[in-house]
Amino acid sequence: MRIFIYSIIGIPILFIDAVLIYTLPGHLIGRFTATQAGIMFGGALAYMAVQFLVRKPERLYLWGHELTHLLVAKLFLRQVHGFHITSRAGGKVVIDRTNVAIDLAPYAVPFYNAVALGPILLLRGQHRYAGEIYLAAAAFLFTMHLVFSLEGFLHKQPDVRRSGRIFSGAVVLLFLLLWIPLLGAPGTAFGIRGLSSLYREWIGSAGLLFKSSILLNIFGGTG
Repeated sequence: MRIFIYSIIGIPILFIDAVLIYTLPGHLIGRFTATQAGIMFGGALAYMAVQFLVRKPERLYLWGHELTHLLVAKLFLRQVHGFHITSRAGGKVVIDRTNVAIDLAPYAVPFYNAVALGPILLLRGQHRYAGEIYLAAAAFLFTMHLVFSLEGFLHKQPDVRRSGRIFSGAVVLLFLLLWIPLLGAPGTAFGIRGLSSLYREWIGSAGLLFKSSILLNIFGGTG
């Protein structure tokens, strides 16, 4: 019953995700130059090359994944009884009880991207190529996060199964979409300046499209 209820809740969130995906490029296109877009594409390709041609960075990802579980569990004042990362069994955080936020946080929060925000905000403007290096690294790390998160859903990890894949996927996708403007901002000429207005315009245009789609379905179907 829990999974059924969460799945019903997840369906409208998926629709919101689709609207946000549709409207996001129009708000980002003016913030990145062609060179910066190429750098990010190169960073994403670099990760894929590392995974398929060198070695899958599984342990690196696991540290970030399990640390996110741990930090969010602490935020909810949970008792942590164990923290394990092994090459055979993978990672595991043992807590007294979990919830949706603790389960999905490692998928919804790109841990290493969040960590990388600190150095770039400090170094931005002090080094000539800091922005370009950051964009390449951010694309590399975000691609790693997406690949491993997708594997978690495909392999039906317990974190995902507890609330159902529909709801879990909808919520994770929503949060990852909201991360994108923030993660890209430090590498652009704009920096974080105007980021709040970008979010307002993006969410505002998505809201208008969402409402117009609903009205079209209601009144279009009666015509």
